[in-house]
Amino acid sequence: MPVLKLKPIHPDMLFNGFVGANVAFAYQQIGLFDVIKKGENVTIEEIAVRTDSHLSKLQGLLKAGEALGYFHFNKDGTMNVTEMGEELRQMLGYFTWSVGGYGEMFRELGNLTKSARPWGHLRNEGMVALGADMNNRSFMEKLLFDVLDHLHVNSIADFGCGNGGRLITWAERYSHINGVGVDISADAIGMAEEQVKMHGLENRLKMVCANVLDTFRTDKFHSILEEVELVSSFMMLHDLYNISDLRETLFDRLREAFPNVKYFLIADTVQKPSLEELEQLPIFNVGYELLHNYMGVYIPKKEEYDELFARAGLAVEKCIEFGTPYTYLYLLKV
Repeated sequence: MPVLKLKPIHPDMLFNGFVGANVAFAYQQIGLFDVIKKGENVTIEEIAVRTDSHLSKLQGLLKAGEALGYFHFNKDGTMNVTEMGEELRQMLGYFTWSVGGYGEMFRELGNLTKSARPWGHLRNEGMVALGADMNNRSFMEKLLFDVLDHLHVNSIADFGCGNGGRLITWAERYSHINGVGVDISADAIGMAEEQVKMHGLENRLKMVCANVLDTFRTDKFHSILEEVELVSSFMMLHDLYNISDLRETLFDRLREAFPNVKYFLIADTVQKPSLEELEQLPIFNVGYELLHNYMGVYIPKKEEYDELFARAGLAVEKCIEFGTPYTYLYLLKV
């Protein structure tokens, strides 16, 4: 029998982790880390005003954070964010995704196990999109710029665009680029359209609420897609991979839908290694794989993606680790 390097998680840590995850999402909900700067000493009363929070409830929320090691209370009545609290600041996207986006589904795992009940209504797609965008800004954006800064393209299509954060960032960084975002979630597209308008990018970015598959099943979107030179897909390829009659023809269909495409920019999270190979559990992957198991979605191994791209005749120009554990960014030349 293989010897596991992983140490079991004691139930007390499990319970406190559950509480802490919900507390972390509460900080995101009230915008706590938006109003406390790194290194700043501030009173709870000041935080209450800045976040429009009830003082007594806020005190309890911050005391829980102190117990968890994220804040330090000083003798003069002020508090500040600890070093571990600064790490939490960067990782809030994970808690927005999990607690905000899938919290109800996590609570229903037992009932879902014993029945064929649908799960889609248990997911808050807006929070899923927001959490993904937060993680993109925290961990992925700089890595992505290192790739995009060296490309010469004028039009980008982003499949599964979520709240539009990626396209908006790209449009602001690259003033010559136009883009189209496609997402099946009306909530996500609604958020994206608001953000596009807020940033004054209506003339350069178009958001489309549609199933990605519809973009190359009909001619409806041809005029929007015909000039696109780069097609991006972030954390979505596993869904397309699971459509058996599409898997081997996906990139052929994309080439047909995008006659001027030069590159595919693909990012996705793959299966984590076997438990025998892990020394500690990474953030995200256990929950990610668990939820997709309940959705009936197989998470491919990295080797399976490598083989898929090779069979499609795509040249891997770059493949880099992409912020979130066991997530990779591929730049594929057509």
